[in-house]
Amino acid sequence: MDEHEERSPNATRERILAAAVGLFATHGFEGASTRRIADAAGVNVATLAYHFSDKEGLYLASVQRLHEELAAAPWPASSDPDPVRAVVRTAWAFVGAHRAHLRLLLRHVLDQGRHPEVVVARWSDPLLDRAVGLLRAVAPWRDDRDLRFLVLTMQHAVVRFVLEDAAQLSRMLGVSPDQLDDVLIDQLTAWVRRETRPPS
Repeated sequence: MDEHEERSPNATRERILAAAVGLFATHGFEGASTRRIADAAGVNVATLAYHFSDKEGLYLASVQRLHEELAAAPWPASSDPDPVRAVVRTAWAFVGAHRAHLRLLLRHVLDQGRHPEVVVARWSDPLLDRAVGLLRAVAPWRDDRDLRFLVLTMQHAVVRFVLEDAAQLSRMLGVSPDQLDDVLIDQLTAWVRRETRPPS
């Protein structure tokens, strides 16, 4: 470990995690070697082991990172003048800033057939409950199962759109690339509003 790493262990850890997320997302667990991750992070393998013990520890830290950041992110208040749009806009901005993390989680599901157990046990339910609570404020007549389904459906739609090639998605939607984010936020907001409209 060099002198800079000793002075900045958190910065070194974050640099390793950033490199690992990208390489695991692209190559999977098997295809991303510790040597390759250490090289991409500008550290040696011993430094990687110091921070994460082994490759599995680094992988688990990588798959949890998205949920850690989501749990720490500020969410719009239910008192927002337009809470539905605020939730959609916040979700869109968050996933846009975490594309590599999303690719990693989707790759894990494709490779393993399920989310990592540590993610489900520690993060999924509390975050889902938090999102349901926000929607309950605008649709108190919907039961929890309906709201959970709505949250999960919106989550899948947002992830699918954000991982799509922007030029292709713009073409499919018939909009220019510079309009894409606004159009998607508008469309997703309109869809959630329809789903949370009071019964007639």
